[in-house]
Amino acid sequence: MRSHADHPARGSLRRRIALWLLPPLAVLLGINALLSYRSAHEGVNRAYDSALTASIRAVAERVHSLDGEIQLDIPYAAFEDAAQERIYHAVIDAAGTVLTGYDDLLPPQELPDIGEVRISDAAYRGYAVRLAAMRKRLYDPAVPVDDRVTILFAETTDTRNALARDLFLDSMRFQLALILVGGIVMVLALDSAFRPLLELRDTMRRRDAEDLMPVVADKVPSEVAPLIDAINHHMERLSAMLVARRRFLADAAHQIRTPLAVLGTQTEYGLRLSDPEEMLNTFAGLHRSIRSARRLVNQMLTMSRAESDDGFIGERTTVDLDALVKDVAMDLVPLALTRGIDLAFEGLGRSVPIEGNGPMLREMVANLLDNAIRYSPAESQVTLALAAFDGQAMISVCDQGPGIPEAERENVFHRFYRILGQGDSEGSGLGLSIVREICDAHGGRVSMKDGPGGRGLCVEVELACKPAMSTDARR
Repeated sequence: MRSHADHPARGSLRRRIALWLLPPLAVLLGINALLSYRSAHEGVNRAYDSALTASIRAVAERVHSLDGEIQLDIPYAAFEDAAQERIYHAVIDAAGTVLTGYDDLLPPQELPDIGEVRISDAAYRGYAVRLAAMRKRLYDPAVPVDDRVTILFAETTDTRNALARDLFLDSMRFQLALILVGGIVMVLALDSAFRPLLELRDTMRRRDAEDLMPVVADKVPSEVAPLIDAINHHMERLSAMLVARRRFLADAAHQIRTPLAVLGTQTEYGLRLSDPEEMLNTFAGLHRSIRSARRLVNQMLTMSRAESDDGFIGERTTVDLDALVKDVAMDLVPLALTRGIDLAFEGLGRSVPIEGNGPMLREMVANLLDNAIRYSPAESQVTLALAAFDGQAMISVCDQGPGIPEAERENVFHRFYRILGQGDSEGSGLGLSIVREICDAHGGRVSMKDGPGGRGLCVEVELACKPAMSTDARR
């Protein structure tokens, strides 16, 4: 199987940045190229039009009228100022007669005001030209009707276009060089920005498989800090889970060693017996040891599932606590009858919905009730009750057994802890630990107090009900 390291471009941030930047840059470059070309063309036109304006004004200064006769003296310098293009000119009087120049050179449709020069694009003899037009009054009373003349200068645009193109290409080469340099700078900047992440990757790869210490990421970009914090939080959870697993396995290995040794000893002893009655007694003891070991294993498995870091508690649904507690009481009635215990149940007779894991809650109530039955003397009473008040549900199990001294009440919630000289020899010391784990995982609270009349023990578990539940008085 190929690892993710074999696909460096998959999900690459560099690729994403390139995909986001390159298309807009290409569009902007196209727009910039168009604007640059127009700017170059307009700049060239301004320069050439200035020379064209000077030429047409030079001609206008040499046009005058004397005694009704229009006289022309076009200077050669007017054509020199117009550079190396083809130049066409015409001087037309008010009647439309061409006084000099090209007869087919026509004025534009909109003529300028007297003394002004108007330049526009036009076509003449198959050439694109810039046509300059100027009107001048001769102020000669001898000129009949109208003394205005129109002066035209047309200049081809090949040189203009070539110069504009050269200016545009020079500008584009400069801009492309800037883009290239900017791209190189961006790549270097990205490499510099990603270098701490690559160093962090290499550090994590060199770590031992069981090293779950928080990641130190002082040099990473601030945008990555939330991700590092989330990873550290997850590693803390994994570390806590592994510590709990190691502790549980160590405790389990220690606790299960004793029943296995007892089983081995009883089996070896039984193999040496020949008396049937002694063999039956040995098999009875062997059966009790097997039953005790089986109960221990079952409770250890329940304890493993009950730990909040395991994830099983996270599978929550709406649970009717009243029905659940009643079912557990019915399941343990045979055990109570076997031990001569009067088992009483006080429910609410209506639904008490809570959010939780049904099997784990059932295990919690079963352990509470099982402990009370096993540690109570014959002919005594065990009461399982459910109450609801102020948005809370209270499960209480009260017995008439020896109770637990107040100094020991916190210790009995520790794994495999048992008070010497009390209770059932089959006990494993896990029942109340399981209750605490399941209660904590559901955000509840477990407490102990003396039983009614100061006799025995009463264990109470308080859990939050669903918000829709109505408030009742405690029974």
